[in-house]
Amino acid sequence: MIGKEIDVLCIGNALVDVFARDDGHLISSRHGINLPVQHLEIERLRELLQELPEYTAVSGGGAANVAKIASLLGTRAGFIGSLGNDDFGQLFEKNLAEAGVSLRLKKSSSPTGLCLILDDGNGKIRIAASPSASLEFYPDDINEEELKKAALVLIDGFMLHRPGIVQYVLALAARNGITAAIDLSSPDIARDHADEILGYTGNELILFMNEEESLAFYNGLKGHGLSQKGSDDVLSFFQSINNGTSFPIIAVKLGARGAITIAGGEIHRTETKAIVPKESTGAGDAFCAAFLGAWLEKKPFSECAALGNKTAGIILGTIGTQIEKTSFLPVPTGH
Repeated sequence: MIGKEIDVLCIGNALVDVFARDDGHLISSRHGINLPVQHLEIERLRELLQELPEYTAVSGGGAANVAKIASLLGTRAGFIGSLGNDDFGQLFEKNLAEAGVSLRLKKSSSPTGLCLILDDGNGKIRIAASPSASLEFYPDDINEEELKKAALVLIDGFMLHRPGIVQYVLALAARNGITAAIDLSSPDIARDHADEILGYTGNELILFMNEEESLAFYNGLKGHGLSQKGSDDVLSFFQSINNGTSFPIIAVKLGARGAITIAGGEIHRTETKAIVPKESTGAGDAFCAAFLGAWLEKKPFSECAALGNKTAGIILGTIGTQIEKTSFLPVPTGH
């Protein structure tokens, strides 16, 4: 955009995603990973890695994925976060830098955060995560002058666990006339922080969520007289909070069924082709990256969502966000 150095500035957890096979869940069971998603201490997680015969590691974290994919699409992207001064931290930095992302990384004495994705070979996944150094990131680490360089700032949904950072970023964005975006990231976050999220919709805000997160968000607002209902009631509610206003813009990712965008009280439906995924990590982030790049270029919502769907489909064909720039049809930037 004219007058801005960065199109999308992403703020969130700097993690490395580690993908490995765990046939029969033997390794995960031995280390007490019995839930679909759970947290481990970083030391235990690093010890577990030593038992794996092989694994694939790639930069991760929702906001970092958005920055990486947006940059590969031709959108000028930046990322701010905290990581360790170790091999995984170097891998994270290398992956994003090679994609063309402008980086400002806080280096911590703690190890770089990891997210281990274990596949039992039959399509069942268990995830063990340790944010570690990524949590050593505070409002003071965000420079207002740096934020002013961006046309839009995207906040990782997991930052909603740390409302001080979210409120600080949104206040800076509002003061400087910058649009903000938040991807809700998980149903638990959407439900547990529903009141806060609704309060943020008074800002110039774009909200991303998948269908499960949209229902969790809606059902988390029972204190506002809402009851547990279906998707049609959710859409009506979303229409009511942006009817007659430019914001919030709400994009609901529906996977193989495409996406729905609610803006100005109108519902825009965009279909897509169903894809059998090789692995799904980062697909939702890819949707956000492409949608935001197109939106900044003032594309209609149907086109923003169509580009989001197409980009997510490309990511579904790889492991994590291991993708080359040549795999994408770049979003026109006008620069």
